[in-house]
Amino acid sequence: MNWIILSLIYALTNAFYTTYNDKRNFNGYVLGIWRGFGISLFVLPLFITLPSLELPSSYFLILILQGLMIGVYDSHIFFASAKFGGHASSGFMATTVLLTVFLWWTIDFNELAALFKNQPYLITLMLILSGFSISYWQMMKVHVSKQAESYLYPAVFALALMSIATRYIALHGGSAYAGVVWYLSVSCFVSGLYNTVMFIFTPLTSNTPQTHHPKLKALIAPFFKGQGFWLIALSITLITAKTLALRLAQNPGYVIALLLTSPLISDSIEKKQIHLTPASLLTLMFLILLLLLVS
Repeated sequence: MNWIILSLIYALTNAFYTTYNDKRNFNGYVLGIWRGFGISLFVLPLFITLPSLELPSSYFLILILQGLMIGVYDSHIFFASAKFGGHASSGFMATTVLLTVFLWWTIDFNELAALFKNQPYLITLMLILSGFSISYWQMMKVHVSKQAESYLYPAVFALALMSIATRYIALHGGSAYAGVVWYLSVSCFVSGLYNTVMFIFTPLTSNTPQTHHPKLKALIAPFFKGQGFWLIALSITLITAKTLALRLAQNPGYVIALLLTSPLISDSIEKKQIHLTPASLLTLMFLILLLLLVS
């Protein structure tokens, strides 16, 4: 049950996270820089509280690769939020559910073998996941343009791989607390470096106001009215809830399934009301069935 509560916190913060740049329209790489370096600097003092433990070099490699994937994911989400709206980006990310489930099964053969020994359970699980997927696409097809789909595909694969990597980081850091600290410090710092490089070498969009030192002004823009600090606080909550949920859940795909609630929350944020279609009700029904089955 704990992983479900943590996953719902993850979904709630994800909805705010993906709608963050709807009207602010900051540069996506700039937000990635603020998020990456800001989080890393904030949690740096926590290193003194970590127990002395020798971690394998592969653990640090995963942390670095995770940071690069965060960089890809963050920039795509922020640019997509500004260009296509938070509802489209938040909703499309939930298409990673099946991808994450199957990717995890290819890694954890023990879980897959156990499922094959309980074939009625496996068939029920596949029917629920298929029903969830079909209902979800029916719910989202009117909202997501082909252009948005093409732009968000890299983020879909990045999120699936990030979820698996996050589970590894959470399980092998020595403790749940240590795993969260390693993630927030090392991986987020690497993501900040990635976004810095991309920001330096990527031209600003044509609709950027022509001023002296436009990149410098874009870089400090989130500082005003505390927008950058709000993003850092939101991101720390999101990452902590996600990391702990992925540590506790049987399959990382089940956690990502709860991201389904993000587009509904995003929609209510944007339209100030909750609008449930038959397809969204079906999707919620399959999600509830999934939670009942795997809990």
